[in-house]
Amino acid sequence: LVLVLSFLVFSWWVSRPVFDEARGAFSPGIADPETALTFARARQGLVWVIAHEGDAVSGINLTRVFGEEATADLIRFSNGLDVTSLPDPDMGVESFPLTDLLTPLEYTYPHIAAGTNFKEHAEEVYSDDPPFLFPKLAQAGGWRDQVPFTARLDYEAELCLFPLSDIYSPDDLPEFGLVLCNDFTDRWTLVKELKLSQALGLTGFASGKGQPGYLPTGYLVVIPRSPDFYLSPIISLYVNDRLRQRFAMRDVILKIEDIVSQAFEKRDLQYQKGAETVALMPHAHIPSGTLILTGTAAGVIFKPLNIWNQSLYLQPGDVVRTEGTGLGHLENTVVRKGE
Repeated sequence: LVLVLSFLVFSWWVSRPVFDEARGAFSPGIADPETALTFARARQGLVWVIAHEGDAVSGINLTRVFGEEATADLIRFSNGLDVTSLPDPDMGVESFPLTDLLTPLEYTYPHIAAGTNFKEHAEEVYSDDPPFLFPKLAQAGGWRDQVPFTARLDYEAELCLFPLSDIYSPDDLPEFGLVLCNDFTDRWTLVKELKLSQALGLTGFASGKGQPGYLPTGYLVVIPRSPDFYLSPIISLYVNDRLRQRFAMRDVILKIEDIVSQAFEKRDLQYQKGAETVALMPHAHIPSGTLILTGTAAGVIFKPLNIWNQSLYLQPGDVVRTEGTGLGHLENTVVRKGE
């Protein structure tokens, strides 16, 4: 009995939140246009975002300026963009409520994710392994999408990068866009399918992180002018307005060039998803628009000793809010399937 009670108390103790802070006012802002351009897609067209305050963004409707065909594909538009051709911000700035904002572009499926890419997260899940990759087999969703409830549902706030052109070699990296993401996980399935005899990432992860609705993405896309810009954001995650994660991207272990290089090294490996096997890079290259999840820091729910306790994990009705400096926010409610 003493051993059982000791185990219960210890599993609760290791599950304590890293932070104890209530969510305050969010001042999203956007990146300085001298360092990065910010875009959104409203129902009215593609928007060059000039400001983001409260529940709206302000900017110029580029579809009205350049036409629907030219602005239908954000990646193609940004690749051909001469910044000197952008309209004067003093002319024609409009306000667009966040409720009018859609997913800015259609991301290329499947995606590539990095695991334990922050030291503190590796420590909290007792992993001594170096960062690893796995396929993220969930279609990218929207910033207000509901997340289907399942047992032992967990969150992971992440910054996603996506290449603006196809990557055929890790030695020839293109420019990348940035978007805020959340990597939701069915920890129960992940643990059940995990085989410790195999390299970390090859089993469990494709299934546990690959269910529909497990990849909400943001309403803002940032196209930086510097390749290291992605290391500047601070990302925070709240559950029911209580802080659970906060981290600086500068603390990431594998940089984007390292992730891409490792992806090419691992492209012939087979990852297990239930009874199926899947490839990390089924196209043999990384197509433009593929989301690359760069990893999360400490503060997730899962600890190896608390997988038994459903009460510690996300419940129906929980609201998970993810915020990033200059990246806007996500607000996702957990719901039972069919509701």
